[in-house]
Amino acid sequence: MNLFRAELSRLLARRFSHIMLIGMVAVFGITVATVLASSQKPTAQTWADAESAATSQRSSLLQWQANCERAKDSGEAEAQAFPEDCRTRDPNEIEAEDFLWGVFVFTHEIRGLAVFLVVYLSFFGFVLAASFVGAEMGSGGITNLLLWRPQRSAVLGAKLAAVLTCVTAFAAAFTVLYVGTFYLIAVGAGWVGEAPPAFWSDLITMCVRGVAMSIAAAGCAFALATLARHTAAALGIVVGYFLIWEAGARIVFEIVGALPYDPYFLSSYLAAFVNGDLRYWQGYDGSGDLVITQVTGGIVVTALTAALITAAFANFRRRDLA
Repeated sequence: MNLFRAELSRLLARRFSHIMLIGMVAVFGITVATVLASSQKPTAQTWADAESAATSQRSSLLQWQANCERAKDSGEAEAQAFPEDCRTRDPNEIEAEDFLWGVFVFTHEIRGLAVFLVVYLSFFGFVLAASFVGAEMGSGGITNLLLWRPQRSAVLGAKLAAVLTCVTAFAAAFTVLYVGTFYLIAVGAGWVGEAPPAFWSDLITMCVRGVAMSIAAAGCAFALATLARHTAAALGIVVGYFLIWEAGARIVFEIVGALPYDPYFLSSYLAAFVNGDLRYWQGYDGSGDLVITQVTGGIVVTALTAALITAAFANFRRRDLA
């Protein structure tokens, strides 16, 4: 029997896989219900109020820009309180849909919802992968499997391929369902908003990066569970890292004033990869910007995943499984 198909069948038949799937659907349902309950189709009065608020905001911005330019032209002392460029924002960019309170505006909200989706898909991939191989390691089931197929790399590779295939297929399908559902909510009980081709291109690429992040999370979890030989150990390593380093070390850096510290934390690179270039430091004069780019974030994620998987295979090939 094909080893990959056998592992894929076992993964899909696991009760824990079904529980994770039910949990994903339940959280998705709660999110949808919350959005539906807090949104309504904009009425004529809603549009009138939004247009009034937008007009007021444009007037305020124009007045501020006029004050800024007048102060700089006259060389007044208060000119230092204004930025170097008085035209930091075009008043025409302020639209009425920005002030549709109590209305779900798809183009405004979907990016934040997509970030939540990435986090949840990554959690799903991590726990599913860690539990799959961790249970085999902890119970000795993988030792029995090696008696039937005494090829360690092939056996572990089939398990990894099965996990990554399932996570990829589920993450892609769930992402389409997720974005499509909120688009339909905006059509029926909210407002879609201005959605030029550039918006859709940015949203699609962000969703693709989200799927890639869930795959990377699954790969890292698989490797950690293989190295530690238990699901709980893999989860403990990640929880310990975020509690001790991501939380504790940040507090220490703040206390000692060691700024900026963002490049020393994995979360900075994850955020840059998913959400775009991360600007984490800017001088008071507007110069000296420091940025973690999306490409850098992707390189870090890829390198970490590859390193852990390589270490897991190397360790699995030479260690005693008894």
